[in-house]
Amino acid sequence: MRLILILLFIGLFSLLYAQHTIVIDGQFDDWQQVTTIVTDPANDEHDTDWYSDGKAQPEPRKYADVDLLEARFTHDRENLYGYVKSRGIVGRTARSADGYKAGRYYFIITIDMDNDDVTGYPIQEGSYWPNSIGYDMNMEVEFYDGAFNTGHYLHHGFLAESELEQGRIDLYNYIIRLAPANYDDYLQWVVFEDSSFVEVSDKGPVYQGILKVAVSEDGHQAEMQAPMWGFFWNENSVPICTLGNTIDISFSLEGSGELSESAQEAGYDGTTSMWGSDTAEPIEDYVLHDFWTTADLKHSARPLLFHLKQNYPNPFNPSTNFEFYLPTAETVNLTIYDAQGRQIQDVVTATLPAGTHVVQWHARDQAGRAVAAGLYFARLTGGNQTATIKILLVR
Repeated sequence: MRLILILLFIGLFSLLYAQHTIVIDGQFDDWQQVTTIVTDPANDEHDTDWYSDGKAQPEPRKYADVDLLEARFTHDRENLYGYVKSRGIVGRTARSADGYKAGRYYFIITIDMDNDDVTGYPIQEGSYWPNSIGYDMNMEVEFYDGAFNTGHYLHHGFLAESELEQGRIDLYNYIIRLAPANYDDYLQWVVFEDSSFVEVSDKGPVYQGILKVAVSEDGHQAEMQAPMWGFFWNENSVPICTLGNTIDISFSLEGSGELSESAQEAGYDGTTSMWGSDTAEPIEDYVLHDFWTTADLKHSARPLLFHLKQNYPNPFNPSTNFEFYLPTAETVNLTIYDAQGRQIQDVVTATLPAGTHVVQWHARDQAGRAVAAGLYFARLTGGNQTATIKILLVR
């Protein structure tokens, strides 16, 4: 019995460890422990016009930089992580400084957020292959003109321009409605640490937000981290991406191809685009397991990780409670921001011991004035860790 318990503890510890040690630093040893893997054949990159041209399937294109060989996916309590390996150089683009056309390159992770094929769109509409259906949102990185440009979130939830405009109104209230969609109508945005965001389009301007990316020294590997809260919330204030959800994931690499082998063979001099992409088979029915509140861990004396729980009550009036856990003694800040990212009040600024802490906010600003009803964000920071939740004050 003792041996069995030891083995169970080792297995549980290994599982927990595997969920918490991805660091976006361009060093990829930590990905060896991730076992959610999909491989893709070499030399199967293709054009990106086949669907719009009415063809049944894509045509081959020689473009090693987008030739996806392997993808991995994992998560922790706060973030989604993706890894890709390419036959060529991830993120390589033509540069205008070299006399070429400014090129584009995309590392794309497309997600079926509700495990429902009715919502979202079929990815073949974007000329991705093989096709799969029901994809709602992206975590995505764009490289442009020789450099990292943006790390952004993207929502496909619209079938017409009128729906897109309503979706934009919702977006500025941090609301995402998963619905049937097409490829052409979408919203994309960069989220910042202070909970504000900016809507963006391809090719700049450059915004550096909470989504992180790193490329290996040899260029063949890349990793991405997307905090879950950047996908925002549905109309019922439920996070779009949260522990317990089941999702499908599709990985793609795509580029404008001014420096591709096909462009070189055609005699182009870096001023003509020859787009290409490669998409792996999807990872289906991936569960965002909560490894930190399983039955085994509930009987533990304390949780294992830095964590900010959802406030209670929520919605609230006039006060609400915040409970958070610190695995070690730490100097922390718990700060309230409004929906525009403006700082409202520092609820806590202190060095606290390890353990669980509960504090209360009375819906007042730093000067002691009552604040208006509406959407706010609570952000807990300590060391190099951050947790953010959405809260709603009603009057």
